[in-house]
Amino acid sequence: MTTEALSSPPTSSALSDALSIARDDIVLIAMTASLVFGWLTTGRYGFALALVVGLDWFLINLFNKVTDVEEDLENGIPGTERVAKWRRLLAPGCFALLGLSFLSHLAFPAITPLRVLVQLIGLAYSYRLVPTPSGMKRIKQLYFFKNFGSAFLFVLTCLAYPLAVAGWAPIVPWGYVAALALFFVPFEVSYEILYDFRDLPGDRREGIPTFPVVHGPERARRLIDVLLALSLAVLALAVLSGTFGVRELLFAFAPIAQWFFYRPRLARGLTSHDCIVLTHLGSAQLLLYLVGTRVWLELGLPDNVFVPWA
Repeated sequence: MTTEALSSPPTSSALSDALSIARDDIVLIAMTASLVFGWLTTGRYGFALALVVGLDWFLINLFNKVTDVEEDLENGIPGTERVAKWRRLLAPGCFALLGLSFLSHLAFPAITPLRVLVQLIGLAYSYRLVPTPSGMKRIKQLYFFKNFGSAFLFVLTCLAYPLAVAGWAPIVPWGYVAALALFFVPFEVSYEILYDFRDLPGDRREGIPTFPVVHGPERARRLIDVLLALSLAVLALAVLSGTFGVRELLFAFAPIAQWFFYRPRLARGLTSHDCIVLTHLGSAQLLLYLVGTRVWLELGLPDNVFVPWA
């Protein structure tokens, strides 16, 4: 074997690094969420739109990878060494790809203003663009907004994009749309806090004010449980009030499954692999919901069942 062959990483390692750099788990769950939420609110399967959503999240994550090299090295995130090696080329490449991505205006002009907002928030997460009394900061450096900002981006890309393409004319009442967002936001923030547990060493060193850093791991764990319970409470109230039907009760499986998944793993030490598996589990649940409801309707079964007093 040559010296070059010995020093080159194996193909499997290169592939796993590429997936880690692209944050394929985040991209996939954003795409599947846009399909499900788009179908629920507009009655359309927005497959092409889901590709734009995936591109937006790919760009957001790649910008963050480029600017967080030191922290990711501290946390042992796969693929960070490659990002560090190609950092000088990746940064301008990201901006070039961002510019080209707005060719989406040709197919989906209605979402262009939303895409501008999404990418501005994404850039502010990675670069010091937010004015504060103590100087310019990144959203990532702001307590609470670090986690809520990501949840807000999910609402924009997965819920607002499909509605904009449909001319802001949902097939469900706006109360349904609001309940869907209120269910999703605390559930998504619980994901963010779990990722913060994974990044705890690097966040402490860099002074990133995540909930585990500011309040300690035990209080942050309790907050995750509260957020999951809040999602379930919103779901229950929406069904009892007739805003949701019985069909939407299937969403309860997601926070319940997450609770059973994360508790034992957090006790023994949450890993990057755990977070990725959990995110892919969420994508699988969304796809199962989408396919299952389609099969249900094809069999001629009722579209939904609401409480009698609704």
